[in-house]
Amino acid sequence: MSDKYCIIFDMDGVLADTGPIHFESWVMLANQIGQKFTKEFFDQNFGRQSIPTIRELVGMKIDQQTVEQWAGKKEEYYRELVKDKIEPLPGVIRLIKELKERKFKLAVGSSGPLENVALILSSLRITAYFDAVISAADVKNGKPAPDVFLIAAKKVGISPENCVVIEDAPVGIEAAKKAGMTCIALRTTHCNVDLLEADLIIPDLSLITVNDILILFEK
Repeated sequence: MSDKYCIIFDMDGVLADTGPIHFESWVMLANQIGQKFTKEFFDQNFGRQSIPTIRELVGMKIDQQTVEQWAGKKEEYYRELVKDKIEPLPGVIRLIKELKERKFKLAVGSSGPLENVALILSSLRITAYFDAVISAADVKNGKPAPDVFLIAAKKVGISPENCVVIEDAPVGIEAAKKAGMTCIALRTTHCNVDLLEADLIIPDLSLITVNDILILFEK
């Protein structure tokens, strides 16, 4: 019975290739505030919430209110850049539709602000497929804490051991494993060596079927 299972999708790097747009918006903010923002720093922090990323970038001397304002500005840049430009990653739409037909519960568990998540889901025309959408607004502790995935499971009424998380970032994989969930990792933003904690690593979702996911549960 597939209705006892839930698949939780991360958003950035899983539903859509938003990484380059996030990087561009971070560089815009960094230039504005007089900071250097490297690709290496971006790769290390991709998947985290914006406020802890900025805190990592600027240190502890900047007051919290300013950090929060900068985080908001970064997300404004991102939404402006992403508008009308976003495409689903390979296999995403097919898999979501097939999972829904097989009665799986579906959720999004993202570190991004709700406005970002809602924009991507509506742009991809997939909002209606999801039973729960969890964003940074819903969690106190962002990834690698397990909160976002545990809240998603609770919202849809499925126990953590019956959830599979689809992630692309090491912090997300760590969060999924801390939540006691199975994890599929996509190689959209990181190479295999960064994803080894996942239960299955694949290049993209075009290479997996609903039956493959059911086999993971059986293991």
